[in-house]
Amino acid sequence: MLDEEATPIVYLSQDDVLDLHTFVIERYGGLLGIKSQDRLQMVLNAPRQILFGAELYPDLCSKAAVLTFMLVKHHPFNAANEATAFVSLLRFLALNGASLRPEVGPDEIGWVFHALSHGDMDREELERWLRENVDCCHDAGAD
Repeated sequence: MLDEEATPIVYLSQDDVLDLHTFVIERYGGLLGIKSQDRLQMVLNAPRQILFGAELYPDLCSKAAVLTFMLVKHHPFNAANEATAFVSLLRFLALNGASLRPEVGPDEIGWVFHALSHGDMDREELERWLRENVDCCHDAGAD
């Protein structure tokens, strides 16, 4: 299990997310490019937010949830926002020594991203789902 206290979080850069977006578009099609630079910056900065000296999203799963949720909801790209959010989630987890549990299959992932994109799952629900389904988050602080 990842010791989040001792290990600093590695964040995705704009270049990382743009590379992932390009990969998705090249593989599945769609209009490549940024729809809103402001939205993209807001999304990328969200996991790092600090309020009154405390992190709003203090651990890997909460940071992964806000990043993923905001990529889906704020549509910073011309197309493929959900697919870009999914591969960004996987990359963010991998950079931090984590991954989705092996038993999480494509049907469940599809359901989660459908629910997110249709407003049937909020950020807090996504965070709970990640705590149950990401190896390093499974036993971490889900109060």
